[in-house]
Amino acid sequence: MRHWAKVVPLAIHDMPYEETVADLETRARGLIGFLGVEWYDACLHFHETERTVRTPSRWQVRQPIYSSSVER
Repeated sequence: MRHWAKVVPLAIHDMPYEETVADLETRARGLIGFLGVEWYDACLHFHETERTVRTPSRWQVRQPIYSSSVER
């Protein structure tokens, strides 16, 4: 990330995976604040949405945050 922060002339918000898994609400609020958009509690319940997802990883979108990949 240090490389990209040097070469990309834009603000970059770092979202360490382990910190996000450990404290989703704090990290999500930080991201939403960085983006300058309004917070919605639904941000914490992203996996419960019924919207159509058209990507190869659509099954992952329906999963809550999990910690089994920490330290892998």
